[in-house]
Amino acid sequence: MTVWDRLGRTAVHYAAADGDADGLRILLAGGAVAGAADEAGWTPLHFAAQAQAPSAIEVLLAAGAPVDAADYQGNTPLWRAVFCSQGEGASIRLLLEAGANPERCNGHGVSPRALAGRIANRDVAAYLAARDGTSS
Repeated sequence: MTVWDRLGRTAVHYAAADGDADGLRILLAGGAVAGAADEAGWTPLHFAAQAQAPSAIEVLLAAGAPVDAADYQGNTPLWRAVFCSQGEGASIRLLLEAGANPERCNGHGVSPRALAGRIANRDVAAYLAARDGTSS
């Protein structure tokens, strides 16, 4: 039985936000949905990407979570991973390897690749190098 809270979130959303890979495995084995969106359109993968939780990302992807799900602002899990990376690239790499689109723009016309180029306090663009080796 899946229980949603007032924000439309389930236990899977909260386990993902906490980076609790073991908890996610238990919930998903019990029939929880890996790609359920809350009222803002956030999936558990959005939460795991924001938390920079590679082990949770791996569990969710293996369970079939949609890699390019967009929230109501048009942000994908990759966009959240780039925004919250603080210079770490493990979450970004996992999402890219799973097929996340670095060119998919959000509702404000900003793609994960463009966002990476705008983050001035970390070299996040290095994780989103273009196919020709540049990071534009």
